[in-house]
Amino acid sequence: MSAAAQLEFEVRGLVMEINQNARSRAARGLNYLRNAALQVLGQNGSGRRYGRHVASSPGQPPAPDTGNLRRNWRFMPVAVTPNGKGNGIRISLKMRSDVPYAMYLEKGTRKMAARPFKDRIRNKARPRIAALFAGI
Repeated sequence: MSAAAQLEFEVRGLVMEINQNARSRAARGLNYLRNAALQVLGQNGSGRRYGRHVASSPGQPPAPDTGNLRRNWRFMPVAVTPNGKGNGIRISLKMRSDVPYAMYLEKGTRKMAARPFKDRIRNKARPRIAALFAGI
């Protein structure tokens, strides 16, 4: 085997090892997103009181009432696609709420101010996820 072929063989092995390590870490990254969602959406409200429920103030994440928004998240399978440069991969961590009113809370309506939560979840999870992938 020529030196160039040997080098290419070893590089391919390293790339495969790095790709597998990235896939493994992505699963843990999804758990970090899930935990951040539970924390952000589990805070008590500081707005108006409706019986036993204290609503969130405008601009704050929605306060839990029934817990449906907090419980119903779909964590998408990790999207592993070629990155266009060699044999590397691109990892995407995605989550989506399954409750129909999630976007109304996030963006607001003409009768209700927004209760944004998506960026707070991302920002809470981002440092841990970045640290997770920094070691690759």
